[in-house]
Amino acid sequence: MTQNPKKPHLQSDSVFTEIENARLAVESAKKMVAAATMSLDDHAFDHAKQAIKNAKEAIARAKTGAEDPLLLQCEKELADAHHQLSETISHM
Repeated sequence: MTQNPKKPHLQSDSVFTEIENARLAVESAKKMVAAATMSLDDHAFDHAKQAIKNAKEAIARAKTGAEDPLLLQCEKELADAHHQLSETISHM
């Protein structure tokens, strides 16, 4: 890997970048779930489900051999969002 010229302490294409991508995907999924549960719109539910799937994939890409506390937090937040969406759908 090459060094990032703007931040020489970080490697370009580093694990940090993948973790940040996962964190952003989880934040996006949480917002999509919130919007879907407020609107109760079928299309919003579909988009929220896709956002959750995308966030799970981003977390999987960011995982290395060692457990990272940031990824564990992302997984917990994503599980909470998924649970919220499932509960809303099941009570409709």
